[in-house]
Amino acid sequence: MLNMILVIAEQSLLHFPLILGAYLSFSLLKVPDLSIEVAYVVGAIAASYAMNGMVTMPMGFMIIGIMVATLFGGALVGFTSSMLTQKGGFSHLLSSIVAVGLFHGINQFISPAYVSLSKTYNYLTFFDYIPQHPEFLMLALIGCIMIVLTYCLFKTQLGYAYAVYGNNPQFFNNYGISTSFVFITGIMLANACAGFSGYLFAQSNNFIELSMGVGKALLCVTALILGKAFVQSKKPFSLCIPAVGTVVYFTLQQLLLKVGFNLKYFTAVQALLVLCIMMYTYRTQQQRSFNDSLGV
Repeated sequence: MLNMILVIAEQSLLHFPLILGAYLSFSLLKVPDLSIEVAYVVGAIAASYAMNGMVTMPMGFMIIGIMVATLFGGALVGFTSSMLTQKGGFSHLLSSIVAVGLFHGINQFISPAYVSLSKTYNYLTFFDYIPQHPEFLMLALIGCIMIVLTYCLFKTQLGYAYAVYGNNPQFFNNYGISTSFVFITGIMLANACAGFSGYLFAQSNNFIELSMGVGKALLCVTALILGKAFVQSKKPFSLCIPAVGTVVYFTLQQLLLKVGFNLKYFTAVQALLVLCIMMYTYRTQQQRSFNDSLGV
């Protein structure tokens, strides 16, 4: 039982940055940002280049270099898709699809389909005091730092601006505030978080696959819907929604594994779960604003 709890906690911590980024773009900004799938991969590839290029440097410099590389890789994807939206005049759904295609091609050019990280030091095992789960303590520390930083961000004017944008994108024009700045920084932050999560996943599993981002958008939507189902918050934003949603998602996954369910069908289960919750939500809420059409 304890082992199962630790597995759920580890998987939740590995994916928490990804779902936190999706919460920023899907729930606060209320835009369908599919580019998080390719940002997830780009962040991992950027980190692998940093690891290989800084082998001779001290550990402290390597950790900083890896962090900068993975966050920059994800943010670059977000910058591309958001600029296409703001400066190109496209809908963000189309912009994110274009960004996915563009960076998928770039990934194939700069990286093989499979990259092994087994020969590099796994920094997630730095506090390996739990023999069967050597990565847990470092992941827990990273998770706590991310929660604190995000909480501080949401207390700033920029953090509130993200929530305001989702409800009324034209609000800022009335006060001479750059709408583009709010949107672009929000999407860049969301994709940077996705890139960081991609690095954590790759480091934990000791490999990078160019297809490992496929289905991550559905994962995020499912986790956020589960989070909103369990956390009824009237605040403009709540960190409990992505946190609880992530834990519930991976608890459900582990319970299905426990009863012998084949996880290759889990994507179908996610889709059906989202469909059922959305149908129930639309039936129980008579008035539903257009801005909440994503349902997350």
